[in-house]
Amino acid sequence: MNYSSIAMLGDGVFGRWGADCPELRTELGRLYTQSTFDISNFGRDEARIGNALWRIANDSGDAKNVAYINPDITIIEGCAYTQFWDGPEGLSEYRDILRRIWDEIERTTTSKRLFCLAAAPPRDQFLDGLENFHNTSKATRGRFADGVKMFIEEARAIAEDEGWPIADIDAEVQRRAKDGENARRFWDQNGNFYPSRYGYELAARVIVRELDNNRFIEERIAK
Repeated sequence: MNYSSIAMLGDGVFGRWGADCPELRTELGRLYTQSTFDISNFGRDEARIGNALWRIANDSGDAKNVAYINPDITIIEGCAYTQFWDGPEGLSEYRDILRRIWDEIERTTTSKRLFCLAAAPPRDQFLDGLENFHNTSKATRGRFADGVKMFIEEARAIAEDEGWPIADIDAEVQRRAKDGENARRFWDQNGNFYPSRYGYELAARVIVRELDNNRFIEERIAK
């Protein structure tokens, strides 16, 4: 029996997934029948990209840092949902910190690293229904959605330029929407900010597919 430890590092997109990311655990168990997995979720609601960098080497409350755990695999989510407030002027700092995260994990752990792109939110429904955004115009909420998309696209460009392996959830949602699937089902309808459980199922499939494509897990999936 093989054993792999996985650390999830990001903002609330990972944080809301749950302590052991149940859909990811289910997908891993379905495809890797001779392996066991220990998932540590370092995702945190409202955590900015700088906080993700800090948590690589610093404890937070009762939670040990990523470097202390030294996971076999670290999955890094780009935190676009917490960075969009910065606007275009924040992109330069964002690029720098993303690269520092990638390099810091290499320096402080023996992890294999997978970069993860969250899906851009549905523009027309973004933040709709959240208490803090009651009576906020659709135009304003749409502008915020555009900001998230801008940071996701920037993160994709950085990862491609650097040659990082990417689990591109955004591209998969776009592909399915183009094929006729209603994209709203991927989102929690209370705000359309975080994924629904269906959205997390999709995220799990994309992540596991890239773990397999990059040979990050010793066991090979029977195909």
